[in-house]
Amino acid sequence: MGGSCCDPNAMGAIKASLEAALPGVFVHSIATARGEVADIMSSYFGNLNDQVDRVCDELLEMEELKDGYVAVGFSQGGQFLRAVLQRCQHLGPRMHTLVTLGSQHQGVMSVPGCPEPEASGTGAPLYCRLMQGLIWRGAYAPCVQSRVVQAQYVKDPYHLDLYLTRSIFLADINGESPGRPAPARYRQNLASLQRLVLFQFDDDDMVVPKESAHFGFFNGTTLLDMRDTPLYQQDWIGLRALDEAGRLSLVHAPGRHMRFTLDWFEEHVVRPWLAVPAADAWAAAGAR
Repeated sequence: MGGSCCDPNAMGAIKASLEAALPGVFVHSIATARGEVADIMSSYFGNLNDQVDRVCDELLEMEELKDGYVAVGFSQGGQFLRAVLQRCQHLGPRMHTLVTLGSQHQGVMSVPGCPEPEASGTGAPLYCRLMQGLIWRGAYAPCVQSRVVQAQYVKDPYHLDLYLTRSIFLADINGESPGRPAPARYRQNLASLQRLVLFQFDDDDMVVPKESAHFGFFNGTTLLDMRDTPLYQQDWIGLRALDEAGRLSLVHAPGRHMRFTLDWFEEHVVRPWLAVPAADAWAAAGAR
């Protein structure tokens, strides 16, 4: 969020690090708009469904990816790439591995720095209570929902009725839209991955709740582990199938949201998950 695909101090540095660590490997950094300024703005404003469609078309035309590829999604890029996978895997090219870092797979319920009060055992600060009220009033308004990227993955546990009926993006890719169960291809496409690797930052105060990175969800009273959610138990999108096949890895990373060094990235992401065959990745990383 807030960066361009090719900023040499951000995604550009990640791209260069991957190319250095994996000589000869083609690395492509996805832009969701043309030009640096437009690309940055598109991480805040736009319709994620339209952006996913454009990226699906772009990847399909790339000859370098015809034999398949691995994908790494940072923060909101994680659920974006999952949408690309679920909606377009059957069309090609084939995504073999998806790694996400600090992503909002079960959405966000509040602004950064605001804890879920019942889970923390303390009352939420006044600022957080005020922001919570503003979020649900604004995020689900059609004019906001269709234009503000972050609103499209707001999941307010106190107003799930609005989320379920008005969310144009997250409720769809999570198979939650009432009367519109996830298409079978969503489950088939996700379950076709060789591996899905989800990193959660242990001190993340940007993603509320941070457990969203592992498909955890705070339902208003209880913080649910991924395996306790209906999404997993009823296997709406193929997550349980991946887990039971041993191809889902929940990994913890130290520190706050996206605060890591390139050395850490190479040691804990590139070497164990991107530079080894899928069959060896589990043992190499000791993931859980």
